[in-house]
This record gives sequence, structure tokens and C-alpha cells, in this order.
Amino acid sequence: MQDGPSNPIVGGWGAFADGAESEPSVELDEHRVLVVEDDPALREIYAGALRGFGHDVRTASDGVAAFDALKNGWEPCVVFLDLRMPGMDGWEFSRRLRAESRWQAVHVVVVAAHFRIDQEAADIGADAWLQKPFDLARLDEETRTLCTN
Repeated sequence: MQDGPSNPIVGGWGAFADGAESEPSVELDEHRVLVVEDDPALREIYAGALRGFGHDVRTASDGVAAFDALKNGWEPCVVFLDLRMPGMDGWEFSRRLRAESRWQAVHVVVVAAHFRIDQEAADIGADAWLQKPFDLARLDEETRTLCTN
């Protein structure tokens, strides 16, 4: 487990010398992941990448929808959380998540594009952070790091 928030890696898929794109290697070891992102395109990109890595993924457009996704006993190992969202924002979602004992073990990774993401992630007690844009393989790396410890 990491001692503090992770540093982002900016970039995309790896490229071969001839310019062809390579996909990251997939190690099928399903973990439950919740993606909370108000931008529908990014939400689906992140969810699709995580599913491609073999994870069980649910998505939500804000904090209220995120709590709806947690109904019926489904418990993620990690939440990839945007902070600035309409409705219930990431700060309020994180506060409410931590307030309930059943969710205290869920890892939170802040995903945002704004300045001071490292400080904001620390302020809410996040396990890590990813600054947009980032290599999609980082979603899988953070999931495996946090969910196997």
C-alpha cells in the first residue's frame, strides 16, 4: 500500500517504434470498482478500460448516483472519484462515505484535472490521485495496488 497519494503519469497507450499502438497487458483478476465522474464520455472511457482489465465496474454521474450504485450490498474495493461535479460533489460524497463504518475500508482515488489535486486528495483522505489526462493503464495499476493489499 502506498504511503501517500500517487504521482500521475501523463500519456496514452504505449507505442512501438513503427508508431503502432500497444494495449497494456491484461491480467484477469476481477475487483469491484466504482467510477464517479460527471463527464459521460470520460466515465465510459474509464469504465471501458477497467472492464477491459477484467474488473467489475459500476458508474455514477455524481455522489447521489454513486450511493445508489452501492445499494444491495455491492461493495467496491476502490472508487475513482471526480471532485467537481454538479449535485453531490466529490468532497461531500467522500465525507458521507467515510461517515458510515461499512464503507470505511473502501479506497478512494481522486481523478481530476485541476491545480492542487494532490492537496485536495490529501484533504479528503484519498489513498491516491490521478491528474487528467493520464495513461488508462494507471486505473488498473491503482486498482490492483489498492485492492490486493
